[in-house]
Amino acid sequence: MTTKTEAPTDVLPRHAAVARPKLPRFIRMFAIPIVLVWIAIVALLNTVVPQLEEVGKLRAVSMSPNDAPSLIATKHVGEKFQEYDTSSSVMIVVEGDDPLGPDAHTYYDEIVRKLDADTTHVQHVQDFWGDTLTAAGAQSIDGKAAYVQVYIAGDQGEALANESVQAVRDIVDGNQAPPGVKAYVTGPAALTTDQNIVGDASMKTIEGVTIGIIIVMLLIVYRSVTTMLVTMGMVFIGLLSARGIVSFLGFYEVFGLTTFATSMVVTLAIAAATDYAIFLIGRYQEARRSGMDR
Repeated sequence: MTTKTEAPTDVLPRHAAVARPKLPRFIRMFAIPIVLVWIAIVALLNTVVPQLEEVGKLRAVSMSPNDAPSLIATKHVGEKFQEYDTSSSVMIVVEGDDPLGPDAHTYYDEIVRKLDADTTHVQHVQDFWGDTLTAAGAQSIDGKAAYVQVYIAGDQGEALANESVQAVRDIVDGNQAPPGVKAYVTGPAALTTDQNIVGDASMKTIEGVTIGIIIVMLLIVYRSVTTMLVTMGMVFIGLLSARGIVSFLGFYEVFGLTTFATSMVVTLAIAAATDYAIFLIGRYQEARRSGMDR
C-alpha cells in the first residue's frame, strides 16, 4: 500500500503593516480636542466682533467701479464746477395737494438751510427752486411739486454714503411740513441704501427657510431625529465659523463688504456645511456596514 504525501507548501509571506500618513493619525488621535478648539474659536469670533450684518453696515463699500467712464465723468463735472467729488446724490421732492404756496416755500427753504449747514454729509445743494431765475425748471407744470438735488458725501453704497442718506432723511423728517404738503427723499443713493436695508432684513428670512428645508430633507432621507440633530449641529458650527471669520476680517478692514457679499457668505456656508455633513455621515454608515465598529 502506497503512502500519499503532499508536496510541502511555501511559507505564507507576512505583509507589512500599511503605513498611514501622519496627519490623519494625528487628527484621529486628537479628534475631540480639535473639535473643542474649533468650537472655542467659533464662540470667540462671534463674541469679540459684531455680527456679520452689523459689520456689513460699518464696512460697506461702494459697488460702483471707480474706473467706470460714467463715474469718472460724474466726478469730473463736480470737480470742474467745484461743487462735489462724490458719485452719490439724492432728490428731495416737495409735493402738495394744491399748488405750492409761500408756506411750502418756507418749508423748503428751511430744509435747504439745514442741508447747507451739514457739511459732514452734504457736499452741494442744487437749489434751483430757491432762485427766481431757475425756479420754473425745478417745479412741475401744475405747480404742485418741486425738487432739489443734493450731492452727499461718500460713494454710492458705502458706509459714509448710507450715513449721509440717513442724515438727509433726518433733516427732512425733522421739519414740520405745512398742511397738505409732503416731502420725499429719493434718488440713486437713497435707493441703494434701501436695498441694503431690505437685503439685511430678508437675509434672516432666507436663513430660516433654508434651514427649515434642510431639516425636512434630512428627516425624509435618514428617518432619524438623532441623525438630523447631529447634521444640523455641524451645519450650525460651519455657519457660525464662516460668519465669525468674515466678520472678524471685515471689522478689521482686511476687505470691505456689501449686502450681496454677506448674503453669499451665509448661503454658501449653509450649502457647504450641509454637503460635508452629509458626506461624513454617509462614509460613517458605509464603514459600519463593512463591519467596522464605532
